[in-house]
Amino acid sequence: MLLGRPFARSLVSASVLAALVGCSSPEAVEGRVGATCKLAFVGSDAGSPELVPGVAVDGGFVELGEGGALPLATPPQGGHVSFVAARATNLDPCGVKLKATVRSPRTGFIAAEEERTVTLSVADGGWAEAELDDISNFANVPMCPDYPPNETLVDLPYDLEVRIVDRAGRTAHATRSIVPRCEQTEPYDRALCRCECSEGYALGRCADPLDGGWLEVVDGGSPDAAAD
Repeated sequence: MLLGRPFARSLVSASVLAALVGCSSPEAVEGRVGATCKLAFVGSDAGSPELVPGVAVDGGFVELGEGGALPLATPPQGGHVSFVAARATNLDPCGVKLKATVRSPRTGFIAAEEERTVTLSVADGGWAEAELDDISNFANVPMCPDYPPNETLVDLPYDLEVRIVDRAGRTAHATRSIVPRCEQTEPYDRALCRCECSEGYALGRCADPLDGGWLEVVDGGSPDAAAD
């Protein structure tokens, strides 16, 4: 699943804005959200909160299915992140805490995680979801570079655990088996993604990922293993 080019450009612009306010504490952000958000409760206050994790594809929300691809994107500051969005119901959409954790099913090790306060926008059918034109409304999970002792992150299955908590403490969880993927259209960008997101990353290793053979590497391998 790919971020459409126009949408990807809008994410970059939004991320620059997010960086300008990045020094605010989570408590300060939550306080501003709580003071300004006037959205109504979504769903039923008698029902249990429900959560659907997803990603943005060409500006639309797409649910992350079991075994689905989790795209690895390049933010302006470098490295590679995964943008995880949420759709939810039976909760207060203002100032919810969104947390995404990527965990190895082989070791139980947490490979990456991120938590932030977001406000969901009311959608159809009694649901609310992230505003998809602003990456500050996603969990920005910092996946790569993959420094030791991490496993290879690309092309191998991982468990994605997503949690959302509203201001009254209503909580919903969802877990999916996902596969982080380098889906960049440009060969250099895709090779760089594979190099940075593979086990044993060190500074300088990815200076020329095309010459390093990373474009041909799949399924958690390395150029050395591919040559054997």
